[in-house]
Amino acid sequence: MDRYLEALLIHLRMGAEAAAEQTFSTIFLGGGTPSLMGPSRLARLLEAVFAHYFIASDAEITLEANPESATRELFETLSPLGLNRVSLGAQSFDGEELARIGRVHSREQIFQAVDNVRRAGIDNLSLDLIFALPGQTVANWTSHLRQALACGVDHLAAYALTYEEGTLLDRLRREEKITPVLDETYITMYDEARDILSQAGWTHYEISNWCRPGYECRHNRLYWNRDEYLAFGVSAHGMFRGIRYGLITGIDQYERTLLSGGWRNLADRQSAFLHPDLLAEWVAITPREMASDVMIFGLRQTEGVSLLHFKERFGYNLMERWGKAIQDLLERGLLEQNGEMIRLTPRAYMLSNEVFVHFLD
Repeated sequence: MDRYLEALLIHLRMGAEAAAEQTFSTIFLGGGTPSLMGPSRLARLLEAVFAHYFIASDAEITLEANPESATRELFETLSPLGLNRVSLGAQSFDGEELARIGRVHSREQIFQAVDNVRRAGIDNLSLDLIFALPGQTVANWTSHLRQALACGVDHLAAYALTYEEGTLLDRLRREEKITPVLDETYITMYDEARDILSQAGWTHYEISNWCRPGYECRHNRLYWNRDEYLAFGVSAHGMFRGIRYGLITGIDQYERTLLSGGWRNLADRQSAFLHPDLLAEWVAITPREMASDVMIFGLRQTEGVSLLHFKERFGYNLMERWGKAIQDLLERGLLEQNGEMIRLTPRAYMLSNEVFVHFLD
């Protein structure tokens, strides 16, 4: 961990040269379980960010953590350094469900983690939950939602389990050792989330995200609006100056490239943080591709896409490009228009990919 941190700190300093004129409104420590690095290492990381970048005084600063590593010391160390938001990977409040998906924490550790966050004075707390787990019932799922609300959290991200190729769960599914929930159950669970959280006065602001009013995740908004952001660390993905990039997955190569200092010989120091040996992916996004991204990620948000803002950004009316497709989706009840906003209808939330495919041309 110490060696990886040293490499990461070098990478951050390299990126600062490219972003010298930028002011950043969010910092997000995520992409796995950064809480495992412990308080002192994460403190060094946050201090480095503030030392090398212009950070807005009201910046949203988030740490992802799993309950088993979400210690009181962790938050009491980072809160004075600016940490003001925590995202806990709870996933489920049921011990058997957690074991089934390979999670090592308990229900009690979730409650303890929530208490640790609050005692450190952090007043913006999000919980991740997964539904449609094998063997999960609608009653189980609604119980998880109500327990999350009882915890007093401010934000919920509720994602359906997906069986990614190559994972243990996918192998168990193919071997018929676990049985996915029925499509009807999946839909019922999602509708239960919408109903329960709506009755609690929460805002449904993105297909899979809900919050108490005013607690939308600003970092996620930035991503969904396709604004630019810098990303550092193994497997991280960022978007900067019209370039979408993904960093390598190998820790050894990441450390070797940065700690060797070979990047210092590059003529263009401002692009050194995108050293070829660090990149797994590097794509220059065309304006046409960006417009598609803005439509697809914009429609994930329940407020939808602004006709006015789209034209200001790209110089043409989105109806000029997708008018026929939009009219068809309006007639099918999958899109609706509210003033100058185009958005998904609630019945389309579970059919969103069927809508998004129309904006890939």
